[in-house]
Amino acid sequence: MKNRTHWLLKGQFLWLTIALAAVFGFRVSLLPWRPAIMMVAAAVGGLVLTGFFSLLVLFMLLRTGRQGNGGKDCLLSVALSLPALIGVLLLGVQGAKAPPINDITTDTDNPPVFRAAQKLRLAGDNSIDYPGKTVADRQRQNYPDIKPIETPLLPTETFAQSLATAEKLRWRVIGQDKEQRLIEAVDQTMLFGFTDDIVIRIAPSGNGSRIDLRSASRAGISDLGVNAERIRAFSRTFNSIQAKE
Repeated sequence: MKNRTHWLLKGQFLWLTIALAAVFGFRVSLLPWRPAIMMVAAAVGGLVLTGFFSLLVLFMLLRTGRQGNGGKDCLLSVALSLPALIGVLLLGVQGAKAPPINDITTDTDNPPVFRAAQKLRLAGDNSIDYPGKTVADRQRQNYPDIKPIETPLLPTETFAQSLATAEKLRWRVIGQDKEQRLIEAVDQTMLFGFTDDIVIRIAPSGNGSRIDLRSASRAGISDLGVNAERIRAFSRTFNSIQAKE
């Protein structure tokens, strides 16, 4: 049993290595996102299954009174599987709440158009075109709070403050057009480093301005609510800057 428990622990480190290699490979553009996700999913599954098996082995060792070093190997193996199990459960809960869409905008009837981002998306990435009515209906049903931002500021002032907001949020600005009042930026998710494209459009509205945003993921079917939260973060930050001035 000692050798078996030793290999259980080695197996967990192998799964961890595979997961980290997939994330690193994607971040340095050695792996496309689909194979990278499949590798991480396989590694997480391996971690969880090996952890459950290690727990069963630990119970057997405890019943026979022969845990010794084997018991320590099993405990460490189970401990290594816990972050993966918790992560799967959290993603499952988040995925159940979020609709299967990855393109969010404050104007579903006339969404802002990406320009600079067209040159950055690769062949295997999601389409740059807005997906249409089905996604618009799902967004309105699941994210009714995602609406245009109205401000009393003039368009030129709104443009400058929108740019400052994007920079404060640490988005990387990849294009700006003062005449068309358009700003484009990209943002990356924390762990995997998935890149999402963002476009900000400013238009005159009454005595002030209207801001429309669109945030779209380059990879995946569901964004797990990331794009909607990104637009909310822009609205909160923009309003907080305006309140201080």
